[in-house]
Amino acid sequence: MSSRPVSRPASPVVGLWLASLLFCSAAQAQSLAQPTPGVVAGVVAGVVDLQATAQVEVVPDLAVMTLAVERSGADPANLTAQVSKLLEAALKQARSVPDIEASSGAFTTQPRWKTVNNQSQRDGWTVRGGLVLKSHDFAALGKMAGQLAQQGFMIESNGFELSKALRDREETTLIDSAIARFKSKAATAARALGYGSYTLRTLSIEPTQGQLPQPRPMMMRAAAPMAEEQAPAVPLATGRTPLQLTVQGSVQLTR
Repeated sequence: MSSRPVSRPASPVVGLWLASLLFCSAAQAQSLAQPTPGVVAGVVAGVVDLQATAQVEVVPDLAVMTLAVERSGADPANLTAQVSKLLEAALKQARSVPDIEASSGAFTTQPRWKTVNNQSQRDGWTVRGGLVLKSHDFAALGKMAGQLAQQGFMIESNGFELSKALRDREETTLIDSAIARFKSKAATAARALGYGSYTLRTLSIEPTQGQLPQPRPMMMRAAAPMAEEQAPAVPLATGRTPLQLTVQGSVQLTR
């Protein structure tokens, strides 16, 4: 005689557990279906993205000049020694003038070539050393460049920069102005959309941008030697250049 499993009624505890589980699942589903206050279809209501820009024109206060000296011959070691000696003397001379900052530039050694019977052959070496001069005193820098040109240096280019002090000062002004414009835009947006006010959500400040005058090639070579006090100064002058700063962020409009 085969035995059959006897079915037993579910325990009351199990039944209560299942009912509780179903209730919690239904409540969770209903909660997910309900939008969060202030959020419509996954988009935060009353949030506006804004951007404001401030710009000012400034006169660069730092003049920059690049010079170079070179020697050519058969012995690169001897040429290197000659160019190094000339650079050391020029650095010492420039640094003796107040407010002139002098530093070494690029130093290169390149082969020279000539063509013999339609074939290239090395014809010695050229050693070249660079010198970079910077100063707030444009007249003093132009005079020094003229003196070095009389000593065999080639003036390759001149340009202008903003000193850190000037850039920091102008950047502070631009930040104040850009944020004031941002706040004005936020208040206007709140009124136009029927809100009473706003609160700031996010804000970022982009780095200051500006188009400084590009260095101009000069390629001025030494003229006939003359006394340093008679050496013609190199004229240096620059115009205004724009600086721009942008702030962007978002605000929460409030009733």
